[in-house]
Amino acid sequence: MPEYDDQEQELGPAVADAFKAKADTSFDMHSRGLAAKARQRVRQRRKNLLAAAAAVVAVAVVGGGVWTAIGSESPVATNSAGSADNAAEGPEYTGEQQPQKDTATGCLPEPAIYSGDAGPSAATGLDLTVRVTSLEACRYGLTPGNQELLGSQSFDDYVAQQVVDAIKVLPERNPALPVFKCTPEAARPSEAIVLRFTTAAGIREIWVQYDGCATAGFLNGSTTYGLFAAPLKLFMTGSVRPAGGIYLDHLKGW
Repeated sequence: MPEYDDQEQELGPAVADAFKAKADTSFDMHSRGLAAKARQRVRQRRKNLLAAAAAVVAVAVVGGGVWTAIGSESPVATNSAGSADNAAEGPEYTGEQQPQKDTATGCLPEPAIYSGDAGPSAATGLDLTVRVTSLEACRYGLTPGNQELLGSQSFDDYVAQQVVDAIKVLPERNPALPVFKCTPEAARPSEAIVLRFTTAAGIREIWVQYDGCATAGFLNGSTTYGLFAAPLKLFMTGSVRPAGGIYLDHLKGW
């Protein structure tokens, strides 16, 4: 069968070519399908990243920060809190707190109490109806030739107002304390305390006398309030607390 053999020989390569062409076509379609699927995945991934970046921007805006997107995948924060920190490190920031207004100016090196007056003047004395914002308690030695600051203590507005409130309800004298008759030399106290209050109008004073034998109490330039323990306990602390005094020796609870 020579003709059949020839046809079979001619048909073999044709079939092989057909299978090869089909295989190439299938491979090409498969490759294109994979490429399309890969491109679809890349596009989906970009969409997801953009959506995430948008969500971050929304959160940053709500939270008070500002975000800058570099490209589409690397959001870089420029938060306002960080900006404040950077500003604090700038040359205009000294790192020191600004002094509070209306604070006591401290104890004077040569106060008016050295003059031997019975109390502060009406101009420098504290009106006990005025609001106070701080207090400097200054204890002075008043012995002639040895007049000096013996101690001082600062107090905030809360304690300062407590002292004023405790004084303004007192009577003119404490009936529990004795009344002394003495010479002018003995009447002069060896020490006393000046209370310097800060007010909106400036520094105003109350003098506290607890030694000598002429006057005991709190003097504001217009009134004398009796010497009682309640106000004394609020500011007689540390170096402001005296060892004693003629009237203090007869006063309990201070």
